[in-house]
Amino acid sequence: MKMINDTILVLDDEPHFLTWLSDYLECKGYKIKFVTTIDDAFKEINQYRYRAFVVDLNVPAGEQFSSAIKKLGNVYENYRGLFIAREARTLGYRDRQVVVYSVHRHDSIQDVCNKIGATYITKGRPHLFKEEIDAVLAYDPTQKSV
Repeated sequence: MKMINDTILVLDDEPHFLTWLSDYLECKGYKIKFVTTIDDAFKEINQYRYRAFVVDLNVPAGEQFSSAIKKLGNVYENYRGLFIAREARTLGYRDRQVVVYSVHRHDSIQDVCNKIGATYITKGRPHLFKEEIDAVLAYDPTQKSV
């Protein structure tokens, strides 16, 4: 799998609302690649390992993923982005590389994030979102711990 350490992959079906995030990351020296469906994100994470993968929880998924999502239960059905976050972790993305976000704040989402090892943040407060992104980016997954 090819590493792309200078790019953040963002899955959001409304990327036009995230120009502030794009501007913020570009000012920090990162490129940003937007995808708008689970199908597109699945293709990307199976080909490349990005510096980080930021996932909106309410995104469309094609029919090919419907039964897999349904088998995982109601939380995954209600917040389909959890499915692709889980897939990224399964493919070897490290915990600090996968960030899920939503306007929703529910214990059930936090429970799944704890289980799969992903970071969970809400979008309603951009300064907190930026702080978490900074913390994620401060961790370099290519470096071995000593």
